[in-house]
Order: sequence, then C-alpha cells, then structure tokens
Amino acid sequence: MKLAVRNSGGASVLRGLVTLCVVILLAGAGVIYWQYTGFTELKARTQAAEQQVEEGRSIAQRLEQTQQRYQNMVQQLQHLELSVSERAYIPTLLKQLESAAKSYRLTVLSVRPSNAPASQKKAQPEDEEGKDEEKKPAEPYERQTIEVGVRGQFWDVMRFTENLTRFPKILAVERLQLRPRQRKEPNDPFEVEAQFTLTAFIFRTAEGGASQ
Repeated sequence: MKLAVRNSGGASVLRGLVTLCVVILLAGAGVIYWQYTGFTELKARTQAAEQQVEEGRSIAQRLEQTQQRYQNMVQQLQHLELSVSERAYIPTLLKQLESAAKSYRLTVLSVRPSNAPASQKKAQPEDEEGKDEEKKPAEPYERQTIEVGVRGQFWDVMRFTENLTRFPKILAVERLQLRPRQRKEPNDPFEVEAQFTLTAFIFRTAEGGASQ
C-alpha cells in the first residue's frame, strides 16, 4: 500500500512569493505615482516661474521703450522752443498761465506783461566799489515781468501758487497780494482776489530764438 503525501509547504511558499510580489508592485506603483505627482507640480512651478520671468522682461522692455520715447519728446520740445522767437514766446507763456489758472477753477482777471523792470541782484558792497571792475559778459537770458490777476477760493489760489513752482517755463514769484472779495449773499463761498508779480527768464540762443 502506497501513501500520497501532499506538498503543502511548497504552496505556502508560492503564496508568500506571490503576496510579496504584489506588495512590491503596489509599493513601486505608489512610488512612481508620488514621483509623477511631484514632477507635475515641479513642472507647473517651473512654467509659472518662466512666465513671470518673461513678463518681467516684457515690462522692462516696455519701460525702456517708454523712457526712450519720453526723452525723444523732451528733445523735440526743446528743439521747438529754441526755434520760437521772443515775440511768439511771451504770448505763448501768457496763454499757458491763463490755462493753468482756469484748471484750478480760478477766474482770470488779467494776464499781461509789465514794463516794470524785473528785480536784479543787489549792488556790490562799498569796499568793492573802488576796485577795477571788468566788463561782465551779457547774461544769457532776459527778465520779463508779468502781472497775473485771478479770483477764486483761497485754497484754489494756493494750489495755483504751488503749481507755479512746477511750471514748464522758468518763473519766479516776486510778489503776491491777496484781497478778500466781498460776499453778495451770506451763502456765497469765501473768495479772494490775488495779484501775482512774476519774473520770466527768457534764454536766448545764437539764432536769436528764445527758450525756457
């Protein structure tokens, strides 16, 4: 009589190997998925950074182009002003003053050049009067006195006065007189009348034109 012996130990080993292979396969798939997810995120961040760099370059290029256009316009303006004669320069200046005053809601009463001499430098001290004075070269500019009268609310007048320091022509405020305007009605806004005495400096060129 023969006995059949079943090899149960071999089946257990086989199941263990299969289980181990499945675990290794799942672990490998997890590692691959984790790496792929990290790679995708890194790729997205890289693309975003490249886009930001490209936008920065584009902005810098536009800024450089804008600055170049600004410089070209400034040079063109200076060239045009150099070609303007003194006869045309003064009326243009008066119109610019009138337009600036109106932009601050002021009523322009008068804008006109004055025949009064513009202020000059003080005389030299007495101890230098006896010295031999060499003939000084003529100044490269002329002074022109301009009278400007406006009416409006006090703070509008003050803002206009401050704007004169940033005026596109070289001006000096020599004198400012303020006088309150009488109200016709109690509810009327408080207004003042301002009289400006300005000195405009007109630079001459070799061609006889005038510039700011």
